[in-house]
Amino acid sequence: MDLFSFSSNAGGGAGDQIALHEATQTRYLNYALSVITSRALPDVRDGLKPVQRRILYAMFHDLKLKPEGRFRKSAAVVGEVMGKYHPHGDQSIYDAMVRMAQPFSLRYPLVNGHGNFGSLDGDAPAAMRYTEAKLRDIAEALLDEIKQRTVDFRPNYDGQLFEPVVLPAKLPQLLINGSTGIAVGMATNIPPHNLREVGKALVALIDDPELDNGALCKYVKAPDFPTGGEILNSKEELLQVYETGQGAIRLRGQYELEQEGRKRQIVITSIPYALNKSTLIEKIAAQVIGNKLPQIVDVRDESTDVVRIVLELKRGANAEAAMAYLYKHTPLQQNFNVNLTCLVPTDNPEIAAPERLDLKGALRHFLDFRYDVLIRRLNYQLEKLLERIHILEGFELIFDALDEAIAIIRKSEGKADAAGKLMARFGLDEVQVDAILELKLYRLAKLEILVIRKELKEKRAEVARIRKILASPKLAWSHVRGEVEEAYKAHADPRRTKLVGPEADIDDAYDPEAYIVKEKTWVIVTRRGRVKRQKRVSEISAIRVPEGDEVGWVIRTDTRQTISFFTQLGAAYVARVDDIAQTTGYGDPVQAMFSFGDGERLVGVCTADPKLEPQPTGLQEVEPPGEGDPTGPFGVAITRHGRALRFPLSSHSELTKKGGRKYATLADDDEVVAVYPCHGDGNVALATEQARVILFPIHEIPVRVNAARGVNAIRLGDKDRVLGFSLPEKRRDGLKVVTNRGREILVRETSYKVVGRGGKGHEVLRLGRFVEWHQSVAIYEPAAGSDDDDQAESSVKEAEAKKAASKARDKEAGSERLDLGEG
Repeated sequence: MDLFSFSSNAGGGAGDQIALHEATQTRYLNYALSVITSRALPDVRDGLKPVQRRILYAMFHDLKLKPEGRFRKSAAVVGEVMGKYHPHGDQSIYDAMVRMAQPFSLRYPLVNGHGNFGSLDGDAPAAMRYTEAKLRDIAEALLDEIKQRTVDFRPNYDGQLFEPVVLPAKLPQLLINGSTGIAVGMATNIPPHNLREVGKALVALIDDPELDNGALCKYVKAPDFPTGGEILNSKEELLQVYETGQGAIRLRGQYELEQEGRKRQIVITSIPYALNKSTLIEKIAAQVIGNKLPQIVDVRDESTDVVRIVLELKRGANAEAAMAYLYKHTPLQQNFNVNLTCLVPTDNPEIAAPERLDLKGALRHFLDFRYDVLIRRLNYQLEKLLERIHILEGFELIFDALDEAIAIIRKSEGKADAAGKLMARFGLDEVQVDAILELKLYRLAKLEILVIRKELKEKRAEVARIRKILASPKLAWSHVRGEVEEAYKAHADPRRTKLVGPEADIDDAYDPEAYIVKEKTWVIVTRRGRVKRQKRVSEISAIRVPEGDEVGWVIRTDTRQTISFFTQLGAAYVARVDDIAQTTGYGDPVQAMFSFGDGERLVGVCTADPKLEPQPTGLQEVEPPGEGDPTGPFGVAITRHGRALRFPLSSHSELTKKGGRKYATLADDDEVVAVYPCHGDGNVALATEQARVILFPIHEIPVRVNAARGVNAIRLGDKDRVLGFSLPEKRRDGLKVVTNRGREILVRETSYKVVGRGGKGHEVLRLGRFVEWHQSVAIYEPAAGSDDDDQAESSVKEAEAKKAASKARDKEAGSERLDLGEG
């Protein structure tokens, strides 16, 4: 059989083979259609998904769990639904029923649950064998017309029973309770709304079908979530959401200020919709424990049936500042992304198609559905009335000749004989005769004929009324209006979610530094990209690093400053010092804070702390920058291809997103060797792999604010690449390189002449090459005697210098002892 075809039957005959891609496409589309129409998306008419509809129908029709009746075990409900209508597993059915019973999940719960049905803290409901349930009044409003042929029915999954295609809902369930679901290639996320507002919008749309979304938004102002909260969107933003059927609703929790004696506390009284309360409290507590929120000293949950999260304020602390931080850094403020996608009716009554609607479209579909329900219900009632009138007319006729009818019946040989004689004598049909023969004797009283005639009169009047309605669409819409108005008034309640508008948003006034406890710290970064904070550093060798790694940068700063990380791919990433984990361990990879590319690594680390700005070296005198020219400190970068860049470090001092920002534009096979901070007054000492060196002034590299390709630092030969470079602070300092024979060479101003950039440089070796260059640990700390200098902690740079000097003396002494021994 061909790899790209398969047999469509068990026999696998050649004539039954079809292309694999065709079979895959057909079957996947069938699967997608099934998920969309039969599981994930609600119907615009009754606002329910199939599982919800089947649960409500089974509780109403099969189990008779009416609101005024008794409760029944949830397991019985689940078993009934699974056995007759929804063969997709008991847990999915129970989960759907639990959600319909939770007052924090649905704005208007449809199921009355007895027992543990979960909580706002994310607690799971009790097992279905322990809980009980029945319908609520509002659910009955979705179902009470179902026996009047108001909706279509279809066979259930095994063809033994029938189930409704939709429920004849009197209420706009789709909008008042919303819905969430993920299908194949599409999803829905409809927020709940206030029933009174939606009801008024429906009435207004009946009165004036030409109303647009702007006019309807005067009634439906915004979503109304069961957990309350505050909506920060402007009227224009909300209108845009309702016009397009999608958009973000900015929602946050509410709070109040309370004072008990000398204690002041913030009380959070509502939280955003679908948020786990215990998770929120954990996140708030984590901020307090981590000293991220100095205004708060304690957090506790005093919630009962209502939300009450108490935050104790530090004396004199600003409550609004604390809440601004919580709105920014916890889920206490979040977005609800609206997606008003649902199933809308098609020409086939059993099939609905997915469509994203605007507000008017959703209301219009519901009203058209209610009109159809009304017409079908009236036709059903008319049919039943005519049937009853037909029987009553037979009663009336037979009562006028009651004695004769009784005589005929007494002389008959049986029911069939009596029926035939009565039909022949009085001109009755089988239905009328059957009703007469089933008539109980007590109804033969004289008074009963008066009751029959009164009922007959009333039924004929009702028939006339219904026919009048059916003949007049205007009158029919008037009845729809009355029913909608009656339904929403019976179940309406006040709005829970407040509309405060964007002016109440305190995010613009948020200042991150106000929430960071300023404390001095050391930031340590290794060559392989691990970063951490430590309170104290005595010497570099005492810092713990992973095996095979080494310390590359040590920075003395405070928690409110930022650290800039530069990589060989020309990207800069900036983080706040306070966000770096404090530990005496190895630290965390920088990649965990940002989105590094494959193989991306660090080549430079700088800080925006002004107390650590590199000092002028005095090696070169440079003209002061002109007006409008960028001033130092600068970052200097040189690439493998010999391109040099200089850019203001201030351009890379603001926090970045995970993707960082570019500081250099590189060729495909090029990369940055290193990045150093400077003031632009020293020299660059550079060495290449083929043993060429060059020293040139830093100020010859032009400053570029934006990412650039750079200028030539050295003219490279074929196959030559830059090995490394440094920015010496003193004349006798330089770049230390190692030859292929292991000899160390120091590239410095006292050994090689300073020239202009862009030349070929000095040839150091004719036959050998440079294979390695030495990068010393970069230590950035305040100058001794400055205001920020910590006298209690000695300078690490001085300690390292003394240690290096001691090693040099020991080495020199060892050489002298060796010479004496040889002598």
